[in-house]
This record gives sequence, structure tokens and C-alpha cells, in this order.
Amino acid sequence: MEKTDLKKELITFIEETNDEELLSLLKEDFLFYGKIKDKDITDGLSNEQLKELKILSEEDEMKDTMTLDEYKKATAQWRIK
Repeated sequence: MEKTDLKKELITFIEETNDEELLSLLKEDFLFYGKIKDKDITDGLSNEQLKELKILSEEDEMKDTMTLDEYKKATAQWRIK
């Protein structure tokens, strides 16, 4: 899609909505992403935070999961019988 067509489509969406919350979110996004051009989300992190982020990204995604039976057993005391 051409940039001008995309702009027109977005303008149409904005003009057709009366959802103030949605308009507010769009405004926040425009302001935020307009300020961070050529920046990375990790730019403000310290070396220690970057190391921790790297470790977390490499962590086994199944590390803290449990089976359905384990879950039922762990939460049995809070369920209505």
C-alpha cells in the first residue's frame, strides 16, 4: 500500500470513530513513536539490565509451566467442591 493511501485510510478511520479512548491511545502512540525515531527500546537500559534481558530471552519458555493435573492439585483448596 502506498504511503498516501495509507494516510488517507487512517484519516478515514479516525474521522469515523467517536471512541475517545481509542483516539487518546492513537495520539499517545503517535507522540511516543514520533519521538523515538532512530532509537532502540533498549537504549535506556544499563549493562546489568541488558545482561538480564539477554538471559531472560534465552531462558526455556517451558521453565515455569505445569500440567493441568498439577495445576488442579495446586489450586484445589480454592475451588468450590
